[in-house]
Amino acid sequence: MREHVMPVRRSSIRWEMVEIELRGAQFREAKHAMSSWLPCRGCGLSDFPLGGSPWSPRHRAMVPMVDLGNLPLANRLLSVTSTSNAPYPLVVYYCHNCALIQLADLVPRTEMFTDYVYLTSASKTMMEHFDRYAEGITRRLDLTAKDRVLDVGSNDGTLLKAFQRRGARVLGIEPARNVASIAEAAGVPTLTNYFDLKLAKRLEKVRLVTANNILSHVGSLRDFLATVAHVLRPNGLFVFELPWVADVLRNNSFDMIYHEHLSYFGLKPLTRALREEGLFLVDLEYYPSIHGGTFRGFASPSFEEPSHLVKEMSAREEKEADFWALRDFSERVPKLAHHLRDMLLSLKKEGKRIAGYGAPAKATILLNYCGIGRDILDYASDTTPLKQGKLIPGVKIPVVSPELARTKPPDYYLLLAWNFRQEILAKEREFLDKGGRFVVPFPQPEFVDS
Repeated sequence: MREHVMPVRRSSIRWEMVEIELRGAQFREAKHAMSSWLPCRGCGLSDFPLGGSPWSPRHRAMVPMVDLGNLPLANRLLSVTSTSNAPYPLVVYYCHNCALIQLADLVPRTEMFTDYVYLTSASKTMMEHFDRYAEGITRRLDLTAKDRVLDVGSNDGTLLKAFQRRGARVLGIEPARNVASIAEAAGVPTLTNYFDLKLAKRLEKVRLVTANNILSHVGSLRDFLATVAHVLRPNGLFVFELPWVADVLRNNSFDMIYHEHLSYFGLKPLTRALREEGLFLVDLEYYPSIHGGTFRGFASPSFEEPSHLVKEMSAREEKEADFWALRDFSERVPKLAHHLRDMLLSLKKEGKRIAGYGAPAKATILLNYCGIGRDILDYASDTTPLKQGKLIPGVKIPVVSPELARTKPPDYYLLLAWNFRQEILAKEREFLDKGGRFVVPFPQPEFVDS
């Protein structure tokens, strides 16, 4: 159908919208919300006029760009006797008003967060990262025992324990009961709740609110930010970490797209949403080796001139995270998926044994979208006890402990936890020295040996 698409001039929003409407016909008809004119999670608009007149034709603000099909929930590992494996649509939209890249189809959060299997403490990289995080913020704000740190989505309390070691009072908010109980057992006060205004009104004002890889999960983004603003003291700071969408697109890491991740943030839409709820993005730190590219944002209730890095990364986004970058990404994804699967099938034809390394949430997306099942991978090895003995949804690949994996070592590991590449390759030096190899899927599939 592409030969019928009208040529697009970047300077013309009208021609751009013509192409979008035609491209929409390429998406499967709908058991997803594409049939309605949806409001954007960031700016709230569902449509806008193409011309300057109020009588101009109105067009969707939100347009579908990447369709990964119907896939199972990424973090909902299955028991060996489970029969529940329901897939949900996974379609990425782009807002032409504020440039937020996002999902429109919402899975009930009780389906995703009641019983959680990701633990921050399972990764040495993240333990060290959060210790440095607490040290840097403690110094920046000169935190003392009089100050309270509130961590939203506090998981097993890894970050808050680091603040406790430095003398601050802490409180975690964690809706997953199984994970919250781990934090409580470690001496981290934790409320098993969702973070909303009703809860915030019961809390004292705090000097610091942290939320790491949480904003992406939030359905009511503006309500969440308003709640943060409510609970902060006037001299407080909101510090958060997020995957940078420019890295997701540049590195082709489509496995970062899953139902929990409702928004894929660039600085432009994020700065706007913060500002409209009374918070100002004043500084950034960038960590290219954390989760494939992470930025740490600093937002204040008081306006300050944004730092040089805020301005620099915002300028980069104008080309690296716009409509065109997302369109190009959507065209690369199926090609990469076919290439990776063909590589693995060639190894199987040669009689090689292949297993997965790690069972992160992103593995569910990668394996199901690429059609990599039990016929290709024997198992996935993961250090997290909560995951061991379970099955990756959809493909039903068993998750085993590293100790069990060493009794039946593969010739090749598909590096599913690729965001911890350097840590894993160093850890598995013996496997590599004995002739084992890794297949790393992103940014392009490649073999890694000793």
